[in-house]
Amino acid sequence: MAQDIIKHFPTIETVTEEMAKDFIAVTNKYIHDTGHCIVGITGGTAINALLEVLNNNDNIDSVDWEHIFFLWTDERFVPQSNPDNYFSSLKPTLLCKVRGAAHFLPIDTNGKTVLEAAENYEKEVRTVLKRCQKTAMDLVILDLGSDGHTAGLFAGSHALRELNHEVVPVEDGKVWERITMTFQFLAKTETVWFTVVGDAKRSALSKVINQRWDYEDTPWDERIGRVLPGAVLSQATITWYVDDAAYKK
Repeated sequence: MAQDIIKHFPTIETVTEEMAKDFIAVTNKYIHDTGHCIVGITGGTAINALLEVLNNNDNIDSVDWEHIFFLWTDERFVPQSNPDNYFSSLKPTLLCKVRGAAHFLPIDTNGKTVLEAAENYEKEVRTVLKRCQKTAMDLVILDLGSDGHTAGLFAGSHALRELNHEVVPVEDGKVWERITMTFQFLAKTETVWFTVVGDAKRSALSKVINQRWDYEDTPWDERIGRVLPGAVLSQATITWYVDDAAYKK
């Protein structure tokens, strides 16, 4: 039976402080057990804040940057110089503060087509998995959109049912074309966290949590089309880091 662990804090600052502590503990355990930790991250306020906290003087030496590989679960298909690009918003932290040994592997969106970007990133993901001798990411930290989407996976999109690829283009996404990891790949990840902050996410979070309870015994691939994308993954345990604005008991 699937279990949702909801870690509820007053503000985004307290959310990210607690998530940073958990991040250090979890990644160090994976590194101790397997030699490396592969982490999937997305864009958004909470992820940006988490990386800032991990890089402050209290935490930076507790993170084993050299043995962590950061992959992007999704990206908007706009040049990396564009402020709407997720990697663009993280550049100040990644280039100015983190340890030089850190492995950050953003999606290259400066190519000709969204299909080309997806194909190239899938090769990069497979290279990282091979290097670490793993078949999946260890930890993925996902966001939840106000419409219930997660990563670049939107209700009704063809990408939801992709079973043969780890990364695909999304030409029917919201506003932008995108590149996203697929559910079949995300479903293999052992540890899944969601960050949901702000009152704009409250309605979507409530719907997703209720749908997860309604379909808790249903495999992920059978949930598609019945639930919002944020309720699809069916790992044994999924942890939600939420603030007061997004979640009311």
